Amino acid sequence: MRRRPSGSVHYLLDPQPSQPPATVTYFAISLFSSRTTWLAVFTFLSGVLALPQVFAVIPLRWLPFFMIATGVVALILRTVTVRPVALIAPGSIVPVQVAKLEPPPPLVTD
Repeated sequence: MRRRPSGSVHYLLDPQPSQPPATVTYFAISLFSSRTTWLAVFTFLSGVLALPQVFAVIPLRWLPFFMIATGVVALILRTVTVRPVALIAPGSIVPVQVAKLEPPPPLVTD
């Protein structure tokens, strides 16, 4: 008989394999501890500080470079950040139930 990759043979005894749970538990960190949140605040403030209605702290000729740099850092943070955030005290964590996503349907069918 073929074995499952996990090495378990319990499926042979159970005619109806048990379904995986519909949710997954993740542990959320504080919104104020999230690097992605602080990058978003920095991006917002750099755009506001370059507005002509505000005393232009950031010269307009430098603004594209600021936006490119923060965009690249945001992409890097999105690839390494997988934890959810919650509005809780900094330094604490809270369990969060997240619904599992089903795999997408195939693009090509017969």
